[in-house]
Amino acid sequence: MLKAKKDTSLDNSPEINKSKEEQDFNDLIKDWTMTSQKLLLAMNSKEKIFTENKDPKSLMAFGAMGAHINMALQALKATGSNQ
Repeated sequence: MLKAKKDTSLDNSPEINKSKEEQDFNDLIKDWTMTSQKLLLAMNSKEKIFTENKDPKSLMAFGAMGAHINMALQALKATGSNQ
């Protein structure tokens, strides 16, 4: 038993868990970035479906949503996390 090799397949070291969590996070960021960019493209297409028969408060909220998405994408770029 003393000379047996350690079974590394069951090794749940913190480094492996951290790496998995980091990869999962990076995957989520990539998905969010692509979805946000698609949403902004749709919003900027100037189609009437987004603005037709909307009250001024709804239009302002729509514009604010686009601005916040843009700011979030810029913040992500500033962190260097968008690989």
